[in-house]
Amino acid sequence: MGKIMKILLFVIFYEAIPCLGQAGGGDEAKTLVNNLFASYSTIVRPNKDYTKPMNVDLDMILVGINGLDEVEGKLTTTGYLSVRWTDEYLTWDTGDVMQLYVPQDRIWKPDLTLKNGFTKLTTLGSEFILTQILNIGLVWWQPFEVFESKCTIDITHFPFDQQTCDLVFVVWTYFIDDVNVTKGADGISTEDMEESAEWSIVSTSAKEDKEGTESKVTFTLTIQRSSGYYIFNIIIPVVFLGLLNVFTYVLPADSGEKMGYAMTVFLSFAVFLTIVSSELPKSSGSYFGYYLMVLLGFGVITVCITALELRMHHSQRKVPGWVEKLMRCACCCCCCEDNRVDDLGNAKKKENVTWSDFTSFVDFVMFWILFIAFIVLTVIVMIVLKLRVKM
Repeated sequence: MGKIMKILLFVIFYEAIPCLGQAGGGDEAKTLVNNLFASYSTIVRPNKDYTKPMNVDLDMILVGINGLDEVEGKLTTTGYLSVRWTDEYLTWDTGDVMQLYVPQDRIWKPDLTLKNGFTKLTTLGSEFILTQILNIGLVWWQPFEVFESKCTIDITHFPFDQQTCDLVFVVWTYFIDDVNVTKGADGISTEDMEESAEWSIVSTSAKEDKEGTESKVTFTLTIQRSSGYYIFNIIIPVVFLGLLNVFTYVLPADSGEKMGYAMTVFLSFAVFLTIVSSELPKSSGSYFGYYLMVLLGFGVITVCITALELRMHHSQRKVPGWVEKLMRCACCCCCCEDNRVDDLGNAKKKENVTWSDFTSFVDFVMFWILFIAFIVLTVIVMIVLKLRVKM
């Protein structure tokens, strides 16, 4: 109840500030400051009863998401904290001055810091930031910072991935019996946030934890990658190259262009992958990365089979008996018995199987195997990525 009353009083005084701005004068404010800070110490915790902890309320106002480094696991955000506490040594009930603005280094303030920061610990805020002090002793401090925090990255569903990152703020030195940090009523505010080209906010949350002698407030951001750029510049070209690779088996061996076409598609795939690698996260474990490797494997299989087909197609050796049996069994199963028609219009079976027939048979089988495998694999991978299915 006491905490709620303090917040209500703060809101009432904050709303009344424009009306009170003309009250009092410079001389009165100067006298008040001299009286308040004559014996004030910035190293003494400003609550008169040390058996009770100093309660510090903490909110975060997010201004923007600067970037997320997947390799280093670093989230960079811009924002400022809204820190509130009651300083029992900065109260007054005389005169018309209802509030003061004092540099942050002139008063006691909790040694708040980002616990999971990516760089060394530094003091929040800067010298030119002022704290607002109301006559009831309520202090409002808003340090502005560019926060670099550690974040565990999961790119399994790249480029449709979501990342959840925490910003953990603690009072570094004081025990929980001295200073107790609690989350404010707003948690994380995104009203002043500028939209990022690559990341968008999915959800935010804030919670307060107490671990042993430490109290902390954790602000959690769930962000989602904007996938439009990657769809049009990476996914669609990769799918088209994979489809072109399958259609290598449509070209007849006699055309003379089959090997050249297969190598051209394979090299195009390889060159494109080197370009794409600069756009992909360097971390391992992406389903899309596995998809690229499978398509590259399809390309290797196609080049190898095409080389063997051309070798067999121009071979002068007799087709082995097991090859003829294999083809005849396959034709019987598929109801594709090879018949020819003589001059009298009578159908007769083809007696000998040539290497040309065998390579055509291999082309037919490989086309449908790879085509079906390619379609099924592409559909499954896209569904898994889009719906972020855990496998």
